[in-house]
Amino acid sequence: MLPTSLQNSALGADEKRPASLSTVKSRKGGAKWTAVLAMVVGAMALTFLSLDNAASNAVNDSLWKVTLSLQAHTDASLDGLCPQQKPYDLKDGLADLDRNLLASRLSAAVQIDTTVGDEWPDPDQVPEPWEAFPRFADWLKNEFPRVHDKLDLEKVHHHGLLYTWKGSDDSLKPLLMMAHQDVVPVNQGTLDQWRHPPFDGFIDEKTETVWGRGSTDCKAWLVSLLSSVEELLAKEWEPKRTILFSFGFDEESGGKQGAGHLSKRIEEIWGQDSIAMIIDEGNPTIAASDEMGPGIAIAMPGIAEKGSVDVEVTVESAGGHSSQAGAHTSIGLLARIVTQLEDKRDRLDESKIGGPQLQFLQCIRDGPRIPGALRSALKDLEWASKSSFEHLSAYATLQSVLPNSFTTYVLQAVNAWSGRGRQRRIHQARERVVHAMPAPLQTQFITTTAVDIIHGGVKFNALPESATAWVDHRIAITSNFAELKQHYIDALASVAGQFNMEMHAFGEHVLNATSPVGASKLTIKEARGALEPAPWTPLEGDKAKPWKLFSQLVRSVWVNEDGEPVRVTPSIMQGNTDTRYYHNLTHNIIRFGPSSIKPDKTGLGALTGVHTVNEHYPIQGLADSTNFYTALFRAVSVEEI
Repeated sequence: MLPTSLQNSALGADEKRPASLSTVKSRKGGAKWTAVLAMVVGAMALTFLSLDNAASNAVNDSLWKVTLSLQAHTDASLDGLCPQQKPYDLKDGLADLDRNLLASRLSAAVQIDTTVGDEWPDPDQVPEPWEAFPRFADWLKNEFPRVHDKLDLEKVHHHGLLYTWKGSDDSLKPLLMMAHQDVVPVNQGTLDQWRHPPFDGFIDEKTETVWGRGSTDCKAWLVSLLSSVEELLAKEWEPKRTILFSFGFDEESGGKQGAGHLSKRIEEIWGQDSIAMIIDEGNPTIAASDEMGPGIAIAMPGIAEKGSVDVEVTVESAGGHSSQAGAHTSIGLLARIVTQLEDKRDRLDESKIGGPQLQFLQCIRDGPRIPGALRSALKDLEWASKSSFEHLSAYATLQSVLPNSFTTYVLQAVNAWSGRGRQRRIHQARERVVHAMPAPLQTQFITTTAVDIIHGGVKFNALPESATAWVDHRIAITSNFAELKQHYIDALASVAGQFNMEMHAFGEHVLNATSPVGASKLTIKEARGALEPAPWTPLEGDKAKPWKLFSQLVRSVWVNEDGEPVRVTPSIMQGNTDTRYYHNLTHNIIRFGPSSIKPDKTGLGALTGVHTVNEHYPIQGLADSTNFYTALFRAVSVEEI
């Protein structure tokens, strides 16, 4: 500044010395060449950015690594990946029902053996197998007198129980609560492994636990539901929104006799898309100490459900005396088919990493039992999804202040370049997630294959004319039965051709035998009707009001010792519930198994025993369940869903 000031001071204000003509030309020429050089450099830069090569990609990745290092990368970012609702204000407090009363009710419910086997006959035709259910219904009537005095009860298909708690406002869509009365059989060969006999309903005061078959799945929730209603009626509380209770009686064998008829009756009365929200049994609340959980207290409501189908695979070949055996019997050929099905089963790859399953993993990634490699890969995936200029707050500012020509020709090119790098980084991060994910977590993303039953042959020295395997599949929520059928054809046609088998799949002729001599036949068909994956419950936008209210209520009831509300993580059901029959009634279906987030005092783990030995349920879980259901009934009468 000093020379300039001195120069200006040497001349008067009106005595500026004119620049020489040569100087002006020189300046104009310099500016011209500077502009040309800038254009050349800009063109070269844009050309470089348009390339998809190692150098361009390396610059792209390096830029975003630097950007990442300048950002505060903390687990606070989980707020965007795993949004948590503010706990609901329980103005009326918790239900606080008597714990001893709740335990005695669950104990009595367990003592009524409502076991159901597979493929039991229609109760219209053969009523004898179902004789336990009238006794169970009579017990409910005696145990919950106010419920049976104030609510309307309709028995559907003999043993299905449909209770209607009429609300004062007919314009509001009803809330539908579900549970089932039946339980799975007890393997008689395991009786000596039970700490307490499975149908004694033993109340263990030391561990504060009720033991027995069905204590968790799912008489605890049926008892808690009706206990909540009984208590609210005792306080002369009445709902504004109608609340329905649908209790099937054969859920463990597919629900055809119970929920299959109940759902049709509800649709007949109320119509399609007539229910505001359905809540059924489902994924649980888990204590931080539970070995089956991630090491943090979480609630895992199921907002989607896999499809399912059982497939029958049969190989037929010539029989005869074993001394005349050829290269392969029907059993040997079936073994090759089974091997092929397992070898070609659906596998996890990066294209499947997404949806509610990914949100679930991001929600639990900071759990101490989550492998470090998976946690790191999930964080990388979060960062990669944001690694482009359009995700920077400064990008919108640049768009608004820079000239349109610059925005059109430069920013768009730069953004396309960074966007291409973002997609590459997302792909790579998803691959890291796949490689880091433990096998038990992978199953929620894929269609599973389980060969559960196999049968063939009748005698040591007789060639088996046929052999059959039954294969259970749980269809991924991103797939469907049509894809699974095509998978069977693609996977098995080569085996059929190699071993001279005629092939029929799902009613279609697929392949002829390569030779009539020694030909065998492969037949594939549905053993039971296929269930397509359920629609997803909305988690965002205006349609997500039921989910958001539900989450608020969960976070108001389940609170850690430090006062922090439990984390709610949407999940998928890998098994199927009775809600399979209710898809016409609403898209808002939540499958939830409320229990305790306190440590399980039995030492087994809260979920240990479901469908196997030593099934048990914590008394604290009964208290928490009734608190939740009571809060829910009150909330849906005053909130919009």
